[in-house]
Amino acid sequence: VSAGALALPTLIKAARIVPPGGQTRDWQETGQLPVEIDLGEKFQFHSIFACPVSRDESTRDNPPMILPCGHVLCKNSINRLPKGNSRFKCAYCPSEQTPANCQRIHF
Repeated sequence: VSAGALALPTLIKAARIVPPGGQTRDWQETGQLPVEIDLGEKFQFHSIFACPVSRDESTRDNPPMILPCGHVLCKNSINRLPKGNSRFKCAYCPSEQTPANCQRIHF
């Protein structure tokens, strides 16, 4: 109920902007809303993620992180990969990156 109360003003505004029959596809057919609705961290959930490097399950303290190359590892693995300097190679491709360029991801 709380998530719906947060989303309702955005949905009402979207309904006013897009007149009936004006959208290219019906919202129910696509399975997605035509607008982003930020519900805050309280309503962000992710399925269980097992890091392919450490095989650890993600937790609040060790969340899944997306690398600039698009691969996903857990935060602890990303912090352990750099050797000596702050740059490291992705475990799955040759791209180099830094832990600072990785972002938390919610599935």
